[in-house]
Amino acid sequence: MLPRDQPCEASVNIAGFYNDLAPWYHAIFEDWDGSMARQGAALHRIIATEWGPAPKAIVDVAAGIGTQSIPLAQLGHRIIAGDCAIKAVARAGVEAGLRDVQLAVLATDMRSLPIRAGWADVVVACDNALPHLLSEAEIAAALCEFHRCLRPGGGCLVTMRDYGACPPDGTRERRPYGKRLIDGRLHEVCQTWTWEGPRYNLVFEIVAVATGEVVLAAETTYFAIRPARVMELMAELGFAHVRRVDEGYYQPILVGTRPLPD
Repeated sequence: MLPRDQPCEASVNIAGFYNDLAPWYHAIFEDWDGSMARQGAALHRIIATEWGPAPKAIVDVAAGIGTQSIPLAQLGHRIIAGDCAIKAVARAGVEAGLRDVQLAVLATDMRSLPIRAGWADVVVACDNALPHLLSEAEIAAALCEFHRCLRPGGGCLVTMRDYGACPPDGTRERRPYGKRLIDGRLHEVCQTWTWEGPRYNLVFEIVAVATGEVVLAAETTYFAIRPARVMELMAELGFAHVRRVDEGYYQPILVGTRPLPD
């Protein structure tokens, strides 16, 4: 386990990536507001099913520009939106204000959260955030923090990619999002992955179609840990009723509950 004051191997890499991406992040989606509404509704249903229908005190530890935090707040939950990328979470606050939504936003490392122990009803880490941490030890440190922040009976909700076997080193995969109209001009948005062992370097590019100008080329690294292994870590670290939900969301959802005292 990493001590809490030890810098996360990936933290600077992650923050730089999402700070660069913050002005453009909505371009991942054809309709960001529509996607927010769908994601918020799906997460709201899972939260209600797992931990009851009442509004919750939720800590979103990888809030980014608010893609999950904003719709959850619109649905009545009390949200603390945290992220290691200060420009991203600052935009989340602005976007929430534009929609008359209250968010408490903060810049933080998910392995060391400035949240009082037992405060949260639910901790969420969506959109493949955990695999930014580049070892099982770092992921376990984050999961320990999630557990600490939860009240007994509260829940952890993680969404992540369903990684399979890692391809040979050096394998490159291009993963296009498609074309997006940005500021009146058509752009191509895509990711390129380059594999090395269980990790891959990701380059996120936005390229103007008419001119070929590269508007953005941001890089980060992921650890291709499988959902089943994350579930094992959750159980080892004290979460109960750990399970995977595959319906209603665009990524697998992993849930676990901090047990009530005996």
